[in-house]
Amino acid sequence: VKNDIVVCVSHTNIDVVDDGLNDWFCDLLDIKDTTYLTQTSENHGIGRVGDIVPQTIEELALKVKAVFGLDSVRLVRYDHDNPLVSRVAICGGSGQGFYKDALKKGAQVFITGDVYYHTGQEMITNGLLAIDPGHHIEALFIAKIAEKLEAWKREHNWNVTILESQSSTNPFDHL
Repeated sequence: VKNDIVVCVSHTNIDVVDDGLNDWFCDLLDIKDTTYLTQTSENHGIGRVGDIVPQTIEELALKVKAVFGLDSVRLVRYDHDNPLVSRVAICGGSGQGFYKDALKKGAQVFITGDVYYHTGQEMITNGLLAIDPGHHIEALFIAKIAEKLEAWKREHNWNVTILESQSSTNPFDHL
């Protein structure tokens, strides 16, 4: 504001709206026939649950890793189990608190970041596998919102410059 720069922060609201972050994740991972993981209001919800072509959890994990350009993902499973999965829940950021909702919606695997050790054990005990790509897959937001802003700019003849942040806020690195 001091330098006449407008900063828009839309964290949780981009997680719950239609055509928001979780829908973008579903598009990238070919998750179809989705519904809300958790209903937050009459017309909105956080996370998504849907169906994929049956594949092993390792195949899905490798797809997540490739789609988001990650150097690793964590799998929540015991003894290197590699079952086929077809019902997936996804919640960008730190969605581990919604794992019981994923179970209620019939998910076999939950893709979300920041899964705690004991929560991972609870998930497995209750029959839910998980893929933890880290919190930072939400960085997809930058490119997607810039794309939308550019479209609105053209549509409304706005005389503004849209700049995508080049800063990384991911505090983690893997060796």
